[in-house]
Amino acid sequence: MGVRRLAASAAAVFICGCEVYAVPSPLPCPGERQGVFDFAGDQILTPDDCFFATPGNPSYQVLGSFAFQGSVNFGPGASDAAVCISVPHAVPRLGTHAGLDLDVEYVNLTGSVGGCTCPDQAAVAAGNCSCPPSSGIPITGCSCPVIISERIQGSLLPIPGGFSGFDGSQRVSVTPPPGLVLPDPPCDCQATCSYAYTLTAKTVGSR
Repeated sequence: MGVRRLAASAAAVFICGCEVYAVPSPLPCPGERQGVFDFAGDQILTPDDCFFATPGNPSYQVLGSFAFQGSVNFGPGASDAAVCISVPHAVPRLGTHAGLDLDVEYVNLTGSVGGCTCPDQAAVAAGNCSCPPSSGIPITGCSCPVIISERIQGSLLPIPGGFSGFDGSQRVSVTPPPGLVLPDPPCDCQATCSYAYTLTAKTVGSR
């Protein structure tokens, strides 16, 4: 993701790690608004990142950085929390808060990864993957279904009468869909993996 606006990258659902759409209409943000924030994320690179989240890999397909505006809400329950992105149809990230510490998540059950490599046709079939015609092994350029979890953790930064911003992280975890009986090894993008971003924000709107 240089920094790209969230709306411009909405088609890249899991790839941007910051936008998912509700169908058929926008969902309300639950609870009481604590503020409106301009969020910015920058990828944290580690050797254990998903291969498709590693710069320099031919299959690199995630955003290196991203930005979006959204609100943080507390409630309706005493420990409930939500981060709601200010884009039509965006699904709230839901979870909990303990004081000013947040832990919210969205799980995309219909994600996919491209640029996958499958060891053989049996792995393609077992993973419900789609691949171009190939006469060789391994089979490259496949697209495979996955489950994508986007988890935001961090803290609101208090000032008198409100908050100055947010400081935390977003971790994107990728796992194979449930119910699949995958071979060992599976298509490479269906091996459980993750990658992460620092996630900070400045307050741009009041409660």
